Amino acid sequence: MSQDILRAALDALERGEAFAMITVLEVEGSAPASPGQRMLVFADGREQGTVGGGALERSAAEEAHQRLATGRSGVVTLELDPDTPGSIGSLCGGRAQLAVEVFAPSIHLLLCGAGHVSRAFAALCALLGWKHSVVDARPEQNAAERFPRAAARYGQDPAAFLAEASLEGFTHLLIFTHDHALDREALSAAVRSGFTGYVGLIGSARKWAETRRDLEAQGVPPIWLDAVRCPVGLPIGSRTPEEIAVAIAAEIIQERRS
Repeated sequence: MSQDILRAALDALERGEAFAMITVLEVEGSAPASPGQRMLVFADGREQGTVGGGALERSAAEEAHQRLATGRSGVVTLELDPDTPGSIGSLCGGRAQLAVEVFAPSIHLLLCGAGHVSRAFAALCALLGWKHSVVDARPEQNAAERFPRAAARYGQDPAAFLAEASLEGFTHLLIFTHDHALDREALSAAVRSGFTGYVGLIGSARKWAETRRDLEAQGVPPIWLDAVRCPVGLPIGSRTPEEIAVAIAAEIIQERRS
């Protein structure tokens, strides 16, 4: 069972999915858990494995969800004796000490477009330790010397790539191609792909209003469009590609910390 849990945890990490792993460290008395038992709790409510069932498992899962929200791992002791202050209400008695480890997905950004802003942002990613990949059909732009730290470079039109490729490994999608029409096509393809991570689109408020109107006319759900960051980046008055890159990075940091 423990091996199955560890394999499931590795699969979740490869997918870029956040989860908490609960491990039983110690038990006293007649607690239903055994040291070494493990359980995974995902942000969407899914659970895998067990730490003894009953009130203990429910309380452990609640603790895991709280820690997923804050991103903080820790150790918790649950009292199971109903006569002990702070008991979780179990009739088993005893006590269980659990480790709750939170695994946040590591950043992997897909940069749609290989222009000036993309290159400046890629350089900033290298400083921040963020994994990034680039997709652009122009070989002279999407070149190794321009993106030396990219995990991958895809020589395709961004919209075509988004429509065909699996996006499970990407946590953030940034769209800044060299043409407004290509931006709109890439965003439309991202919608159809079912991508649910962070989506940022470069451009003005007017550009976004027009783009949103066109996509809504195509049947794109408003709730999906509500989550798109456009203009992407914190409003710090940035103008140069480097300043825009800083604004975008700051917004991503703010989003992850909150």
